Amino acid sequence: MGMLPGGYAGKLLYVDLTGGTLRAKPLEREFALKYIGGRGFSARILAEGLRPGTDPLAPGNIIVFAAGPLSGTPLPSASRLIVSAKSPMTGGIGDASSGGYWAPEMKYAGFDAIVVTGRSPKPVYLWVCDGKAELRPAEHIWGKRIHATSEALKAEIGDEDIHICAIGPGGENLVRYACIVTDEEGVGARTGMGAVMGSKNLKAVVVRGSQDVKIADPERFKEAIDAYRKTIEGEVWTETLRRLGTPNLVAHRQKLGIWGARNFQQATIPEWEKISGEVFREKYLVKAMGCMGCMVRCRRYSAIADGSGGLRYMKGPEYETINALGAKPYIIDPDFILQAHYLCDEYGIDEHGAASAISMAMELTERGILKKEDTDGEELAFGNGEAFLRLIEKIVHRQGFGDLLAEGTRVMGQRLNAGYYAIHIKGQEVDASDPRSMVTRALTFGVATRGSCHLRGFPYIDEFITPEEGLKYFDTAAVSDVKAREGKGKLVAWSENWITVANLMGLCIFAWYRSRTFSMLIRRGLELVTEAYRAATGLPVTQEELLACGERVYNLEKLFNCREGFGRAEDRPPARFFDEALPDGPGAGGHLDRGDYELLLDDYYAARGWDRSTGCPTPEKLRELGLEGIGS
Repeated sequence: MGMLPGGYAGKLLYVDLTGGTLRAKPLEREFALKYIGGRGFSARILAEGLRPGTDPLAPGNIIVFAAGPLSGTPLPSASRLIVSAKSPMTGGIGDASSGGYWAPEMKYAGFDAIVVTGRSPKPVYLWVCDGKAELRPAEHIWGKRIHATSEALKAEIGDEDIHICAIGPGGENLVRYACIVTDEEGVGARTGMGAVMGSKNLKAVVVRGSQDVKIADPERFKEAIDAYRKTIEGEVWTETLRRLGTPNLVAHRQKLGIWGARNFQQATIPEWEKISGEVFREKYLVKAMGCMGCMVRCRRYSAIADGSGGLRYMKGPEYETINALGAKPYIIDPDFILQAHYLCDEYGIDEHGAASAISMAMELTERGILKKEDTDGEELAFGNGEAFLRLIEKIVHRQGFGDLLAEGTRVMGQRLNAGYYAIHIKGQEVDASDPRSMVTRALTFGVATRGSCHLRGFPYIDEFITPEEGLKYFDTAAVSDVKAREGKGKLVAWSENWITVANLMGLCIFAWYRSRTFSMLIRRGLELVTEAYRAATGLPVTQEELLACGERVYNLEKLFNCREGFGRAEDRPPARFFDEALPDGPGAGGHLDRGDYELLLDDYYAARGWDRSTGCPTPEKLRELGLEGIGS
């Protein structure tokens, strides 16, 4: 491990699928200090290794599997895997995150990251065990769903405790929003990472290890863990997540009127209690689970009838599952949501990608733009669950109308001359909620580097920050006003840097950032994380330097996108959010104002130190962050 006394495995594995070669490289101290891990490692590797204009589904794309320095340690929730590549959905930086046990196991197997290039002439999987790696044939598992793939690999390797990151038929058939699935349960859903794996004929990456993650200062690290745990134990949010998981947000979305139902034509759902967190807990929950080392235990394990007298078991649902498969196509039926959820996970496709495409097609049918003869004879009315399930099958296998749906809403809009009804940003469909009544959410979604994303920043701070804190941190008390524009550019930029810290460390943000006080965001999300990192790695990083690492990585991702032709125009929400007011709910009549949004962008770019006309980092900002010359 050389100059790295703890926290890191100390090596990166490089795999060339075209030539079938594998080699390990030492993790350099300077690289670790500047980029930390996770999104930091992958952003630097992609920016340096990819030529501008590379086709995301060509052999020239690079896919990176990266853990954080705290992954595999006893720190609660330090279990996240980041998988990154140039995105088939956006054409810009892409990444997906999943929890569970895979990322810690990769470190136990001896590597902080695995970097895959090229394309194998035949399907293969990568087997990594205790510092050694080899490519093995995968023709016999090509075409299998996720669970069948896992069972076959466990039988072949002869070990039930291996950890598997795999794609299903969706990735093999290059569905643009195909996802990767770890250990049959952890889904890295967004930006099409499963399609990139499929384009490389890489069916799975399997890891097993027995090495320790060394801790530089065990006593200091234990004290940091104890303090970190106490902050989580004291949160009301922790108990809510344990009891209901993320479906607790169903009531919240209804209260605020931000569902985005019927392809964002409806803000509330009168029958919302049919798909509440309580319903999924009382009728379907088998047990609550946690990722490795997590004390929150927000993951659900559910069961539904399989139609033959037995039960079908699955992980979930999450709130995003309910939003995508329930609200968007307006199928307010918990049985259907779980059935569709099971199919999406088994086939390895993003639920928001599939649901957005089908919901858009439902609206186009409603408006007479699509006819039954265009959709393989399907009656695509909102609420038609049977048609939805049939279309999932067609999407996965790219059959008939499913071939167009598999391209995502941006391509659908282009080919059908109906781009207005494609509710995406940079090619990635809007998830989570409708931002028309909340400017901070609108800006967060708009400027997110991986395309529309509510997890790239923390767009809820203005719901609870005090005026005094707003003045102290963001130079204006108006930040505490949800409706106000003043100070929101600086707030969003800060929250993006701050969130990036969690993604660098390998932390799950549901344990890390869920608080209703700004002081706790600073305490747990920066002070204690810095202390844990210093104790684990022995590296001399201050809170300010760690936050600067988050800023460096976010700027590097933005630089990648600018190099691919992204500019100010790509940092805007869909036209519908400006042209159409919310039709119902507490925010009825609200919509985004184009003039106000442009001022928000100006404020955000100013806070970032970016060029206001292009929306790209200036040479001065790149020099300040030590990024000059990268990828040029």
